[in-house]
Amino acid sequence: MNKELSPSGFVADPAFSAHDSIFIAEEDVLDFCYKMFGVTADASKLKYIINLGLLPVYRSEKQNLILKSDVASLLDSICIPERTTANNLRYDKLFEQDAIRINSGTIIDLSHQESVRVPTFFSAARNLISAHKLLKNPSNETKYNISYFPGSRLTTLSERVVKYVNSQLVREKNVDMDTTSQFARSAYYMGSKRLLCGFLIEAISSALPESGVVVDLMCGSGVDSGAFSKMWKTFSSDAQQFCTTLAVVHGGGFNRTAAQDLISRLMPITQQHFNALQLPLAGALEKEDNLFCHDINDFLLEEYMNFLKNCPTLSNNVSTAHWKPRTEVMLRRKNHSIYPYCLFTAYFANIYFGLRQCVEIDSLRFSIDQLQDENEKNWALGALIATVSALGTTYGGHFAQPLVRNYNDITLKKLSTIIDKRSFSITHEFAVRLLNLSEQSQNSLRQVEIVPGPWENALRTLDEKLENKTVLVYVDAPYKREEYSRYYHVLETLVSYTYPSRTGIGLTPKPGERFRSEFFSKTESKISDTLIRVITNILQRGWICAWSYSNSGKARIHEVIRSVYQKIHCDIRSYSVPHVHKSQGGAKPKKITEYLIIFSTKE
Repeated sequence: MNKELSPSGFVADPAFSAHDSIFIAEEDVLDFCYKMFGVTADASKLKYIINLGLLPVYRSEKQNLILKSDVASLLDSICIPERTTANNLRYDKLFEQDAIRINSGTIIDLSHQESVRVPTFFSAARNLISAHKLLKNPSNETKYNISYFPGSRLTTLSERVVKYVNSQLVREKNVDMDTTSQFARSAYYMGSKRLLCGFLIEAISSALPESGVVVDLMCGSGVDSGAFSKMWKTFSSDAQQFCTTLAVVHGGGFNRTAAQDLISRLMPITQQHFNALQLPLAGALEKEDNLFCHDINDFLLEEYMNFLKNCPTLSNNVSTAHWKPRTEVMLRRKNHSIYPYCLFTAYFANIYFGLRQCVEIDSLRFSIDQLQDENEKNWALGALIATVSALGTTYGGHFAQPLVRNYNDITLKKLSTIIDKRSFSITHEFAVRLLNLSEQSQNSLRQVEIVPGPWENALRTLDEKLENKTVLVYVDAPYKREEYSRYYHVLETLVSYTYPSRTGIGLTPKPGERFRSEFFSKTESKISDTLIRVITNILQRGWICAWSYSNSGKARIHEVIRSVYQKIHCDIRSYSVPHVHKSQGGAKPKKITEYLIIFSTKE
């Protein structure tokens, strides 16, 4: 097999022309290996790496499809080895007791096929297999036996392989999100890749040097941006402002001392504002405090329902002599800066938060607006977003609807949940999260830089800034028709603070007042066309595109890949990993396959 290898170890096959199909049916892989490379592949070995997840498979309506380039890069793990090498570890079956023979001098042993639970293994093992020809040592009698990822060990005769594997393990340790304190995690976000960060980093490292730049084009919770910033200079963008704010607090640029100083300056302003806003609500706040001190029983349930019914909020359309929420909101829609701030107190009290919690949120939001330093403002606002996300009484972890749609439907069980959440102090939780986020930031060398979205605007903005740079744009677009601006309108409102309109049980702004994603469509072809347009826009700039998607998504992955290839002749490699998706609204977790497809223009 005399094929050219790229610096990353991936096969660059000049025989694949723009007119060839880039996919091959799974049942034709063995013939393809023999005709294209002159090697005999073993059907059982092929089946093993497919079932394991190392060789990505894309399911069409009629057959399973595999990228030819993926077969080429993993060829040595499925072909029958020649018995001519002097130094061999084992000459038995390629897979004996769940072992992956990379070549005669390197083997990965698994406890069993289901033993590998760390997602990074799937991209790391894939990269090692693809790169092994660059890692050959001269004849070596020393055998190295080292721990690889949990559930696997690696045996090799090559020092270069050992160094390569150690680099992989260091990268995994650097981005391990399991070591992150729960208070240093950002807002809950649908489709978050927090558990897949190591998998993504390892895959991207095969295409991007350390001097390269990552652009997280649709950053969502910002967790991926934070992981990327540990390895590369990172820019983060999204159509929603709260997302880019969260991306900032996942990166470097802050520390605990700075956070302590910031808190000491925010608290007096917050307290002063709280005192002003609580005056017209003193009776309702006292009532809420007393209720939260009672045991959970039927009497408390009835009392709390009466409190919710009579509390002066927009939703209740109730006013008192001292507090008229509708009048206060109408004034502030004309001038958002009127003192005191009261958006959350008027809109979301007893819907997503307790009354006192809303007064605290408004007071913290006011104090943050008084900051002059933009970086401090981003960090404080990011900590407040994370706090609001964690303490909201929501259904399914998002803000499309509250936990209870009608206060007459509250049960004792739900009452317990509500009081437990609403008894927390927003101010205390905010301070704890800001301190923990700042501590985590000390471990990151690079700040995450923000580029305003949506995606087309971000790419145009970065054109000049990233000229002559090696750039990889990571695209994690919505998989389905979920309207993210509806699910997270409370967090976006917290940032914009514009007293929007409110509709439905979730009190969401009217569609014209919130961002509407191009992926919010019932039409599969429209979603696919948008993905193709995003990817080709990136490739036309000479940049690399890493597209993350799932087999549970609306678009057909193989058709998007094929269409991109027809428009722009490019090198394509892909990775897959088994994953469990936690659905919304208490639905059972679902086993899926996550893919990362890397497109790079041919030089």
